[in-house]
Amino acid sequence: MPQWLVIFMLLSGTLVGLKVAYALCTSLALPATRGALYVSTPRSRISEILEAVPMQEGQILVDLGCGDGRVLRMASRLYRIRGVGYELNLLAYIKAKLQCLGCHRIKVKWQNFWQADLSTADVVFCYLFPDVMKDMSVKLQKELKNGATVISCNFPIPDLELQSVLRPSGSLINDPVYIYTIAKSDEILKSLFIPQRTQSAQSKNLLFQSVTSVHSVSSVVNL
Repeated sequence: MPQWLVIFMLLSGTLVGLKVAYALCTSLALPATRGALYVSTPRSRISEILEAVPMQEGQILVDLGCGDGRVLRMASRLYRIRGVGYELNLLAYIKAKLQCLGCHRIKVKWQNFWQADLSTADVVFCYLFPDVMKDMSVKLQKELKNGATVISCNFPIPDLELQSVLRPSGSLINDPVYIYTIAKSDEILKSLFIPQRTQSAQSKNLLFQSVTSVHSVSSVVNL
């Protein structure tokens, strides 16, 4: 058999194997992502997004479905932030781990991001499908701290406070990027810390009213 044919068959077999592995890893991740696939975002597009969302050194950027980790790496180089990426697609996870070797400020986890605690995040980046956005909104509002920033590529997240809409280059159809700020109202913050005090004050008030009523009845009887 000619050598060129052997090389061609090996390359073809490797390519087919990679495609099968990609399809298998994608199908295994679909129940959690609900349709969102591993698709790399162009670096030029990421660069424009990061320039529009300045971060401070040491802040924490969380990427929900980080792919090969390029958003985390670029943000780490630009702002010296700490990055945490969650990825369920095994091939993408392996690629991200390899490409993030030596980046001590970045952690990539093979974990379902729905089970992740986002309370320490200063900025959250996501590129998800509309089917999950309502549930994602609930999770973000529940777990993120007041003032945290959320970046959503292509699809809006309901019930969050919209700050701006970007139209970075690198997309054929001028896909939007939505920037949100988590703004928890004073009423919500108070409800987290003051209910016991309020309940205690109400109880004391009721007790005072009861004692006053009994005293009044006793006075009438004595008369």
